[in-house]
Amino acid sequence: MSDPDSAPRRPASRLIDRVSDFLGREVTFGAVVLLDLAVLVVIAAVGVNDQPVLATTSVALSMVTLVMVCAVQHTSSRESKALNLKLDELIRVSAARNELIGAEDESHNQLDTRAATLRERHREGGR
Repeated sequence: MSDPDSAPRRPASRLIDRVSDFLGREVTFGAVVLLDLAVLVVIAAVGVNDQPVLATTSVALSMVTLVMVCAVQHTSSRESKALNLKLDELIRVSAARNELIGAEDESHNQLDTRAATLRERHREGGR
């Protein structure tokens, strides 16, 4: 449930989510595979000497790949932030250590140190 005082998501964010949802469907995946196969057939029929066809195909596939990567990254980033917020709230209301709230903002070295400390505490059977 969202906070009524929070700002609504931007239209661009909602659009990217719709594109990502569309790209994640099995039917879309199947269509992309069929399109890739069709491109391979066209290249085989035309030959590799026809540079305009190859250049156009390469640019089109690169653009589609870029859109897919951006859509997946956007969705993954938003979901990761939401998950971190939920975990932070669970830590805050439980007997867990509150210093772990916001750990996702720490450096890799700091996270490695925390992980080693947690593993050691687990081996010792303590908190």
